[in-house]
Amino acid sequence: MSGQRSGAIIVLPSLCAEGTPVMARDLCVQWRKAGVEAAVVTLFDEPNEMAPDFEALGVPILRAHTARSGCGRYLAMVRFVAEAARELRPRGVLSMLFGWHAFIGLGAKLAGVPRVIAHVGNYPVGFEEPGFWKFQAEVLAGCPFTSRLVCCSEYVRDGILRYFPVPRRHTAVIYNGRDLEDVARRAALVRGTEGGRPLRIGMVARLEVHKDQDTLIAAAGILARRRPVELWLVGDGSRRAALEELARAQRGQAEVCFLGARRDVPEILGQLDVFAFSAKPDEGLGIALIEAMAARAPIVATDVGACREVLEHGALGRIVPYRDAAAMAGALEEVAAGGPEVEDRIERAARSARERFSTEAMAAGYAGELGLPMR
Repeated sequence: MSGQRSGAIIVLPSLCAEGTPVMARDLCVQWRKAGVEAAVVTLFDEPNEMAPDFEALGVPILRAHTARSGCGRYLAMVRFVAEAARELRPRGVLSMLFGWHAFIGLGAKLAGVPRVIAHVGNYPVGFEEPGFWKFQAEVLAGCPFTSRLVCCSEYVRDGILRYFPVPRRHTAVIYNGRDLEDVARRAALVRGTEGGRPLRIGMVARLEVHKDQDTLIAAAGILARRRPVELWLVGDGSRRAALEELARAQRGQAEVCFLGARRDVPEILGQLDVFAFSAKPDEGLGIALIEAMAARAPIVATDVGACREVLEHGALGRIVPYRDAAAMAGALEEVAAGGPEVEDRIERAARSARERFSTEAMAAGYAGELGLPMR
């Protein structure tokens, strides 16, 4: 990407095996098919599980070695992005960090990059907190350096327009995509290969404050009073120790298995009796929820904006009230029992996932926002 401007730089927090790094990898795959090259900038060195994926694709990885704290990290971020952009001369820069996109955008603009966009993956929360104005100021400061805020759902865009002083024309909606044919194929290979075991419920998500595994653990405990239950929690994060302690406090009820960050999520989805997505109102979309739809897993999800949008207000999966463990337990048991209504939701969900959340549509959408010419 030297000489005339071409391709793109994607700026990520790290290369953890979840969320935006997976999305970035899929963008790189689809763009390469269309003759567009990309490079990746990571702010933090760890986690780093997905580095082999980008290396196998021949995608350059530039590491900023950013400090985790201190005001100096912002200036360092600006400087590193500017240096990377001067070296690689991209047509566009995609920031996977919302808020910090102000510093990433400034660095890109100092290097003369024509288009800078920011991915917005979560509904804004904390707007009632005293310090929320700082976040608002960051977003406002980023407007002169950012061509568009690309929201992963209409729900997220509604939140951005409600709580930040940006015009609607400065926003766009592009759904996160996934290679759902691969997910469906891999899940189908393992489905129905076991018998005589407890009811198996699973959730795939980071173990962070913006998820709500607490309610799911409590729901599994309630359900375990009536039948043997096994709960698989896939993902890692800062709340793992607290969630493990919560699970230990319910010893003798549901068996809770912490599987950590995994590369075999489709196979895990294929082994579940029910997929649960216990989310908080700041959930932006839930790519794991979409994968579960493609994997033909029966779904129970929390009644928050993103889940309503993805599941078409309950037409594609059961929706239960937020933080209601008893309602979650009842829905899990009902869905696990199967029946025509459950099967109809599974069929419709699989079809909807293929039609709405493909990597091809996602890559084309982001290429358009970045001004990348695709063959």
